[in-house]
Amino acid sequence: MARLDQAVRRVLALKAQLGLFDDPFRRIDPRREKARVRTPQHLKLSREAGARSIVMLKNDGDLLPLPKSGRKIALIGPFVQGQRELIGTWNVYGSDAEAVDLLTGVRAAVTDPSLVTAVDGSGITDPIPGGIEAAVIAASQADVVLLAIGESQRMSGEAQSRVDIGIPQAQLDLAEAVLATGKPTVILLRNGRAMVLDKPVLDARAILVTWFLGSQSGPATADILFGDVGPSARLPVSFPYSTGQQPYYYAHKTTGRPNPPGPLAEYKARYREGPNAARFAFGHGLTYGRIAYSDLDLGGGRLNTDGALKVRARITNSGTRAATEVVQLYIHDVSASITRPVREMKAFQRVTLAPGESRTVEFTLRADDLRFIGTQNRPTVEPGTFRIWVAPSAEADGVNGSFVLA
Repeated sequence: MARLDQAVRRVLALKAQLGLFDDPFRRIDPRREKARVRTPQHLKLSREAGARSIVMLKNDGDLLPLPKSGRKIALIGPFVQGQRELIGTWNVYGSDAEAVDLLTGVRAAVTDPSLVTAVDGSGITDPIPGGIEAAVIAASQADVVLLAIGESQRMSGEAQSRVDIGIPQAQLDLAEAVLATGKPTVILLRNGRAMVLDKPVLDARAILVTWFLGSQSGPATADILFGDVGPSARLPVSFPYSTGQQPYYYAHKTTGRPNPPGPLAEYKARYREGPNAARFAFGHGLTYGRIAYSDLDLGGGRLNTDGALKVRARITNSGTRAATEVVQLYIHDVSASITRPVREMKAFQRVTLAPGESRTVEFTLRADDLRFIGTQNRPTVEPGTFRIWVAPSAEADGVNGSFVLA
């Protein structure tokens, strides 16, 4: 009780110093709100944060970025227009009424807004009478389709666990019909969690994960679509092959029966219907560049317990556009007193490369980076062999090798 009284006394003392007992509501002032909320600087930052949060999962044939002129664009889906489903589940004082939707953001970005049409096509969970037919007409008349599908704000967040983390069937029916037109299609996912993506969604030429980006959702998405900002975000969670894989964690423990490279084999550590892997792994995300990893350098490949190991790799952008790559460092303890994860991220760096530029990225590993909770429930580090990857995701090969902790 004495310790509790001490803690409470500190809180009360701080409140007294702040004057909260004299004027407890002094911060709640309408004039102060107007001067500090939704200022141009804050809206600019919101737009930048939104664009830097978008993850590009796929971009076949370099469909993205789109040109700002000369193309008819059809925006289709329940998340295309209207001040709704924009700011996400974890907001307190915000309002969708203050947010900018996708249609407004795209029309503001192109040179001729009249070339942009919008059709809902379906509701979030229920079909709309005549919706698919209208969407097919709009897609057929366009040069490129932006298909905005996914979850509502009420489908993720607190108390909103789902037994199926796929796209609702009404939206899948819409996607199938739109993709059947053969028009180049960009899927814009609205979601608050990892999603199961399967056909027909995977048939789209490009897929962007746009989450719930807040009040500047529309402009932020348009910045990525039209190349004003290059995609640089990475998945903070793995997207599984199936709902039944959840919870799927990239740093899962190894097993005695991993599936060897190649076709799925029986009596291995996997599901009957698929691999023990992610559809899109933790850390995955594409850029508008062409990134290659090479020249892994581990020095002598030996780390002393009181020393440091310099890990270097060469990252090259052979594309025609600048790109920001998130270079990730993973390790695996090959043999330990307690089984260790198949990979553990130990560091990452954001590297911006001009077209044709190469750069050597360096990480420093020390023995403390290899510690884990041992058999006595105490932090420990054990000598032995470690595998190491410098790679673009938790399941990518990148460049890899091994070193010894002595």
